[in-house]
Amino acid sequence: MNRIPIYLLSFIATFISFYTVANPLQPVITEPVHRQDGYEVFRVFAGRVLGSQRADIGFEQAGVVQQVLVDDGQAVKAGELLAKLDRRSLNIERDQLKARQQELNARLSQLQRDVVRYKALREKSYVSEGQLEELETQVTASQAQSAQIDAQLKAINLQLEKTELKAPFNGEVAKVQVEEGVVVGQGQVVMQLVETGESEAVFGISDRLGRDLVMGQSMQVSGDFGDIDTNLIAVASNLDWRSQTRTIRVALPENTSAVDGNTAYIHLPQHREATGFWMPAQALLEDVRGTWAVYGLQKNAEGYQVQKHSVEALYHHRGRVYLSGELADGSLVVTEGVHRLAPGQAVVLAGQANADDVKGKPAVGNASEVNVPEVNASEVNASAINAAGGGDASRAE
Repeated sequence: MNRIPIYLLSFIATFISFYTVANPLQPVITEPVHRQDGYEVFRVFAGRVLGSQRADIGFEQAGVVQQVLVDDGQAVKAGELLAKLDRRSLNIERDQLKARQQELNARLSQLQRDVVRYKALREKSYVSEGQLEELETQVTASQAQSAQIDAQLKAINLQLEKTELKAPFNGEVAKVQVEEGVVVGQGQVVMQLVETGESEAVFGISDRLGRDLVMGQSMQVSGDFGDIDTNLIAVASNLDWRSQTRTIRVALPENTSAVDGNTAYIHLPQHREATGFWMPAQALLEDVRGTWAVYGLQKNAEGYQVQKHSVEALYHHRGRVYLSGELADGSLVVTEGVHRLAPGQAVVLAGQANADDVKGKPAVGNASEVNVPEVNASEVNASAINAAGGGDASRAE
């Protein structure tokens, strides 16, 4: 029986070795599938940072603004003087009352001395009982007038105190709304004061989410001030009829850089029932008609083979996608470099991509050490033989 010449076998072995070195198995990075019954959707709602107290303050009585002692944005302490009204008319009225009081006190002292003298004279029958009673009545009336003036003086002093506008708490002046010399009415807003140190954020959320919240629940708030972990301090029992939202309030830590008026965003989880698994977004590749697919790995004798699996993207969050598909739990999915692969391609796991672990490595030794099955000369393509050196197929060993 004719056999292939030994030099042809040497050529074939050399060609196989060269092809194997030039075409190594593609290493791939994978992630196992962990199937679950549902996923958390993070709903984001916008709100505003507020000081724990925000007050529109003004004078308790009408008058002319004499002096404004603070500016917008100025920090103030509780009890600090912010503005004053013109108090000249009150000072005049107070002085008049004091003068009347002094006059009345002098008269009262005289009447009291007269009563003592009349009592001594009455014992000697120099004055009648009626004269003594009349004098005592005058003393009582004078005492009543003195008490009335004392009350009027207290009222004047209270009005004088109300001509001074003081900070009700530690805070910051948000906006001054009047200028010196302006006439203001009783209760008219003069400036807005926002408490510092403690602040909170207020949001309007959907009624369904609001019903599931628990007081003290930990939440995450974000904004230009960064990400902050907060606690829920209040949930409105009623809905806003205009927006159909439920108002919630969360407490912000004292060391936060959030200031009154900042826009804030709250991230609330909502569970959705849907069997699936999470994968990095880069694991997805476009499939037919706008659908999505991933590359899974099927183990075989050679290693792994790439297989395409259609999936449905249900939710995307921070670079990961929740997918619905028929991949089994524990299946390996290619997560990087999917554009360099094709279905049916043989690959190796990235952690096993060293030469000793890859099948089909170059043979070691000469061609005679390569185990090649015997082939009949008639089954060999003549063109292949000629390419090997023009040998005759009949020249077998």
